[in-house]
Amino acid sequence: MSYVHDFVRCLGTISHSRAGWDSALPPAARVEAIADEKAALIEARSIWAANAANHDVLREAFKKAQPLASISEFANAA
Repeated sequence: MSYVHDFVRCLGTISHSRAGWDSALPPAARVEAIADEKAALIEARSIWAANAANHDVLREAFKKAQPLASISEFANAA
C-alpha cells in the first residue's frame, strides 16, 4: 500500500510548512516551502480521490500522523 506511505508523506510536508518552522527563511526559500505545501495538498487529494474504497485506511493513517490539517481538506475536495 504505497499510496498510504505517499499520503502520510504529503501530510508531513503540509504539517511542516504549516507549523511555521520556516518563518525565518529567506523569501525565496519561503516561496519554495509554500509551493511544496500546495503540491503535497494536491497529491494527497489525488491519493484520496483515487482510493475511494480505502478511505478507512487513509483515515486511520491520518489519525496516526496527526497532521496540521483537517480530514475535510481531502474528503470534501472532490
